[in-house]
Amino acid sequence: MRYDDLAARLAARQLGLLTLAQVRRIGFSHDAVRHRVTTGRWTRVRTGVFAVAGVPSTAEQAVLAAVLAAGDPAVASHGTAGRMWDLPLPQRDVIELTTPIERQRRLPGVRAHRSGTLDERDVATVRRVPVTSVARTLLDTSSRIDDATMGAALDHGLRVGSVTLSAMREIARRLPTIAHGRSPARVQRVLAARIPGYDPGDSELETLVWELIASAGLARPVRRYVLRGPIRKFVIDLAYPRERIAIEVDGFEPHRSRTAFDNDRERQNALVLLGWLLLRFTSRSTETHIIDSVANALSVRGAVPEPP
Repeated sequence: MRYDDLAARLAARQLGLLTLAQVRRIGFSHDAVRHRVTTGRWTRVRTGVFAVAGVPSTAEQAVLAAVLAAGDPAVASHGTAGRMWDLPLPQRDVIELTTPIERQRRLPGVRAHRSGTLDERDVATVRRVPVTSVARTLLDTSSRIDDATMGAALDHGLRVGSVTLSAMREIARRLPTIAHGRSPARVQRVLAARIPGYDPGDSELETLVWELIASAGLARPVRRYVLRGPIRKFVIDLAYPRERIAIEVDGFEPHRSRTAFDNDRERQNALVLLGWLLLRFTSRSTETHIIDSVANALSVRGAVPEPP
């Protein structure tokens, strides 16, 4: 098989990218590499990294180019890994990588973190880019964010299946020491609020309302409470079963189905008939409105406040 065919096959697996080391192993000479660059067949995107002509430039390709330039076993990490996993984490303007502690590479537009512990369990591949796992990503960024942000990111991962509570607990036990960027105390607080059997809910908005209620000093409602009525069962976003207070968190979904719309109304009528007080909040609801509404509902229903 011709060298160019081998290079094309390799590039197809790497978002259109090739490294100098890879093409030399295929058999390309320095002159052959230089010829393909000068004729525009390959474009140098980083030192020692080329993009095949005709392949569109993407954000993923830019991250992979940095990873390839840093050399194996570098992986995208921290905020960059969070973006690759679609986690709701703050983003930085630079690409962030993690490399072994003995390797230090300075690359333009890249912040390289060095780690003495980069286990196979901590590495995954997302859209062909090597990245830190969701659990490792959350641990590494835990000092940058507050409890609510970390909780929302963890819940997103739980909803889509990219992380489990056991994986998060395992890495917190395995890497408990304080390192730059980590806050073990925050990780433990977030995990403590998510007991076995915890359900992350259907949306990030639901998580934010749950966290807001708790941060206001009010009793934590039960998430995804299953109410069995005389005819059918209903799942309530947030509930105080003893006080019969139901909280529904509604996102704005212009293309929501008619069936879902009708089911919501049926559930609402059933809750009222069963003696439940129903509160509904949306993304437009203010924090003050949510806290005051829940506090008033608990007061009306005679809830006993949690001890400080």
